[in-house]
Amino acid sequence: MKGAAMAGTPIGQPPVSGSSAEGVDYEREAESLHSKWGWFLALGIALALGGALAIALPAVSTFAASVVLGAVLALAGVVKMVQSLQVKDWNGFIWQKLTGAVEVVGGILIYFNPLKGALAITLLIALVLLLQGILQIVLAVIVRRQDGWHWFAISGLVALAASAVLALKLPYTSAFPSGAIAGFSLLVAGGAYIAIALTIRRARP
Repeated sequence: MKGAAMAGTPIGQPPVSGSSAEGVDYEREAESLHSKWGWFLALGIALALGGALAIALPAVSTFAASVVLGAVLALAGVVKMVQSLQVKDWNGFIWQKLTGAVEVVGGILIYFNPLKGALAITLLIALVLLLQGILQIVLAVIVRRQDGWHWFAISGLVALAASAVLALKLPYTSAFPSGAIAGFSLLVAGGAYIAIALTIRRARP
């Protein structure tokens, strides 16, 4: 009976039941995502609009730029956390929620601390983008089996680059609005989620 049970399994190799179960789980996840691609699209559009707003904001003062950017980041984080609740079957939803939480907290801090000087605000924005970039790259690694995962990695790298640019330009905050740099990072993140949404939509579960 034992020999019959092991029939078809190469000698010296364990049964592939675990791999089969993993494949079933992956297919179930892909099917669930395919039915909810619209949530990724909505999130991408929201992030892209927020980024465009931050870029288009007239740099009349650091105060105004910080208030708008803080509000945009906080709202983007809320939208991202709500979206993550709609895709609980996705193995990256926890990291998605963490990224949203960082954006919410960072946005609130930026919004309510606009009078502490341009240098402090720029450093805070750089820190938020740093954490956002790291979490986005981790998310890309977690969902690397998913088609289009590289868009998350690209978004994370852009956020890290934006953070580095802000940190390096600290003495020149008046010449290069920090809100525009952060807005560009959000715009790229929005484009990444839109690309992911279209990839999921085209996939056949």
